[in-house]
Formats: sequence, C-alpha cells, structure tokens
Amino acid sequence: MDQLKSSSEMKKSVNAEHVEVALPKRSLSLEFWVGLFLIVAVAAVAYLAVGLGDIKIFRSNRYPIIAEFDNISGLKNGASVEIAGVPVGEVSAIELVDPAARLTLMIDNGVLIKDDDIASIRTKGIIGDRYIKISRGSSDVVIAPGKRMPETESVVDFEDIIGKIVHSLTDDKSEKGKDKE
Repeated sequence: MDQLKSSSEMKKSVNAEHVEVALPKRSLSLEFWVGLFLIVAVAAVAYLAVGLGDIKIFRSNRYPIIAEFDNISGLKNGASVEIAGVPVGEVSAIELVDPAARLTLMIDNGVLIKDDDIASIRTKGIIGDRYIKISRGSSDVVIAPGKRMPETESVVDFEDIIGKIVHSLTDDKSEKGKDKE
C-alpha cells in the first residue's frame, strides 16, 4: 500500500512540475562502431563499383578520333592506344561499318594526332593482348576531335598468310604435274 501511495504521489508531482531526469553518460558504444564500419564499407563498395565498372562520373580529359580497319581480329573494347610504347588513350567503341570496322579512340588531351600518323593493330608479346600503335608522321596538320584518321594498318592474320602459302604450294604442284604430261 505504501508503494501505491508513493507511485500516485509521484504521478502528481510529475504532472505538477517538470522533472529532469539525468541521462547516463554515453561512451562510444557498439552501435557507433557498427555504424561507422557500415559507412566505410558502403563507400568502399561504391568506389570499387565506379573504378572496376569503368564508369565515367566526371568529364573525361580525352577526345575522340575515328579509325577504320579492314580487320581488327582479337582487338577488344578498352584496348590501349600507344605512341612509342606510352599509353595515350584507349579504344572506347567498336562497330561494323560494312566492310570495315570503325573504332573510336579516346586520346588524352595533351596528345595531338596528326593527319599522317599511322594507326596499326599490334600484339603485346607473342600471344598477348592486341593494342593500337600510333606511328608518328612529319605533318603539322592536327586531326580535329571526332574526325577520321586517314592512315591505318589492319592486324596481320597469320591464318590468312599460312592459307595463302599452302594454296600457292598446292597450285605450284598442280602446275608442275600438268607440265610433265
């Protein structure tokens, strides 16, 4: 009964005046550390998604140049563009414009491509990845962004070369057989 009186008295005093309750002193709790870890983890995943997905968030410091090739066998989107072995850009798009393959090369702003430069497809090592090699010419005329490079060299396809050699050897043997008759 004493408890009932004290609780009812307490209710009256709470209603009558504002009661300040002292909160316990808080320290860095488990919830804080979990929240901080979660924020860092989400930021890391976002950074990796942008980096690995090759998403361009900010404006690029590159400009496009178009190059057309008869054969780009083995060349992939994202392949490197190099001058004297130094990467200066990448292949950003590949499309078929019958009978040629049209590539869009994104070249660094500080590098100027001239109208007599030659773009050729090369292989890194014996069986390595394909890339675009730009050989410098002597002209002073710069190709404007979005314009086409006039000089290109397609990939050397060893299967075609071997096929031509075998075909020519076969033709030579058949001609020698006709001469004997």
